[in-house]
Amino acid sequence: MRSELAIGTLCVTALVLAGKIGQSVQPQLKAPVGLTLHQQEALEESAVASLFGEFRASIADFLWLESDRYLHFGVGTRGRLDSEKKDKKVGAVQGQAAHDSHHDETTIVPNAEADWRGVLGSLERQTQPYMDMSHHEERDAKETIPLFRLMTWTNPHFVQGYVHGAMQMARVSKKLPEALAFLQEGERNNPDSLSIQATLCELYFVRLGKLAEALAHGNKALLLFSQKDPKTLSRDEEEDVNNAFRWLVLIYRDLGDARRKAGDTSEAQLLYAQGRHLASACLQYYPEDPTAIKFLRRFTGK
Repeated sequence: MRSELAIGTLCVTALVLAGKIGQSVQPQLKAPVGLTLHQQEALEESAVASLFGEFRASIADFLWLESDRYLHFGVGTRGRLDSEKKDKKVGAVQGQAAHDSHHDETTIVPNAEADWRGVLGSLERQTQPYMDMSHHEERDAKETIPLFRLMTWTNPHFVQGYVHGAMQMARVSKKLPEALAFLQEGERNNPDSLSIQATLCELYFVRLGKLAEALAHGNKALLLFSQKDPKTLSRDEEEDVNNAFRWLVLIYRDLGDARRKAGDTSEAQLLYAQGRHLASACLQYYPEDPTAIKFLRRFTGK
């Protein structure tokens, strides 16, 4: 019993020390973390990390996994192999919620079409947590909010913890101020994160209806994007850049519509022109983006 208590005390002490020493290991903590394939590869290829920084990242990853499993009724997921990406029989994971975090993933327990084990595979699907994860629904996320808070406390540079945690909070109307404060904390800890800026843009525009604030954060997201090599972006960052373009196009649409209704057609045309510029830029990176295409069809510049 004493040995178990001693081990437990050492673990708690290590976590506390990690929090105290974290400020001195900034370079390591900024290494990408999380459970997507891109983030795992980036972490493995990063410079040798300090012991405490790696410990904190591992705790954040563990909490991320637990929150993900809770939302998906205990069903575990993994990255798809290159061969599986080309195989249409292998079930893909695709959520319906905003900011779905699954990219090129499948369930740990294989779907029946891709499972060569026959009866044994069927038995596992009946006895282990499993469901069809294509366009799946999620549990009420309220129970996971404390996990997002804890994972960002253990690793304040875990960007996806802030992004997904804030969006889960925002789904509860009474927690909108809390969601905004959580994202602003993430912004302070990660000033170079385009994902946080894009999510702040979405939160201000979609949830709070504050177009000026949304415009500022959307523009900052694109500014940060312009300073990066697009080839180095994670899948999460690629989606967030796309979202930033979309929100900005829609913001200029709404601003232009408001000025047109007020009788200021010249100002409205200037705002629509800004939107056209952003929509055209968006299509350079995302040629099939429906928001940009629809905007350009509506506002031809005539």
